[in-house]
Amino acid sequence: MKKKAVISSIITVLCIVAAVILRIAMDKVDVEYTEVKAAVVSSEERVRRVYGKSQKYYEVIVEYEGKEYELQNVYNSYSYMPGRETTAYLHDDKLYANVAGITSTTPVATVYFVFLFGSVGMVIVTCMLFSKARQGK
Repeated sequence: MKKKAVISSIITVLCIVAAVILRIAMDKVDVEYTEVKAAVVSSEERVRRVYGKSQKYYEVIVEYEGKEYELQNVYNSYSYMPGRETTAYLHDDKLYANVAGITSTTPVATVYFVFLFGSVGMVIVTCMLFSKARQGK
């Protein structure tokens, strides 16, 4: 059992190192986007039920070049008054409220999140294995 705990701790460290390296790489990714001015059509705070709990989300619809888009990665609804112009970022035929919304959708970001959650899971598994090893099971 102790051998499994040692191997698990090595894998945990490797996952954490990979997550740190990928986070640095994610910050350095140069995504292509176009900064545009879009007119706010509507802005609403909505509530949805997820596993019995209420969860707020914001739906902001903007118009750019005669086409309506749902603004991605919106943190609030009060900043987007209908009829006013707002700065948005066009990437892959979607409009984002900020650049962070674009960088979090890159392949590097996806791999980073996999290693991040993998690291958390491996820490839990390693702690359990070391606990069992100490008990002598």
